[in-house]
Amino acid sequence: MVEPLHSVAFADDEVGILQVLQMACEGHYEIVARAHNGLEAVTLVRTLKPQLMVLDLHMPVMDGMEALRQISALKTTAVVMLTADQSPLVARQAMDLGASGYVAKPFEFSQIVPMLETAWYSYQSTRSLRKEVFDLTESLETRKLLERAKGILMEQQGFSEDQAHKTLQKMSQDQAVSLKEVCRSLIQVKSLLGRSIQRKAV
Repeated sequence: MVEPLHSVAFADDEVGILQVLQMACEGHYEIVARAHNGLEAVTLVRTLKPQLMVLDLHMPVMDGMEALRQISALKTTAVVMLTADQSPLVARQAMDLGASGYVAKPFEFSQIVPMLETAWYSYQSTRSLRKEVFDLTESLETRKLLERAKGILMEQQGFSEDQAHKTLQKMSQDQAVSLKEVCRSLIQVKSLLGRSIQRKAV
């Protein structure tokens, strides 16, 4: 489910642009803060964590691309890049760095809110997809480790597959750690013991 957009922030070294953005968004969103350079924008996102930041490309102290890179790494805030630069290469670079939208100046006043809503939807959709991929990857890795750990218990303790599975689940519950970590620890112990036995044999 898509969470509604309710908090925004702006970063631009042109006071006039900041005023236009604020007027367009008043009544629609909570305007968390305004920044006048890239460094202020990054600091603002770290401290206040607005849902979305409208970020100018060309700013003093720290430019918009570097600010975008740092903000994207925080994974808390969608970013819409704003610039008079018409180069498609710049737009592509911004999207590659994690921007959820890109708007060229001059822009229509009436387009600002739809632009922010579109970017916010894109940001949430991408974040949801990444979580699904992460969860699937974690699930697959856990299954692989579980099969190896069960095999160790079946070989070393003579357990059935079901007994081995239940034993690993109980260890996970008793130790208050994930099943994945229990399996990994067991595999590491088996590996260490195996190397120790080999050294003694030599």
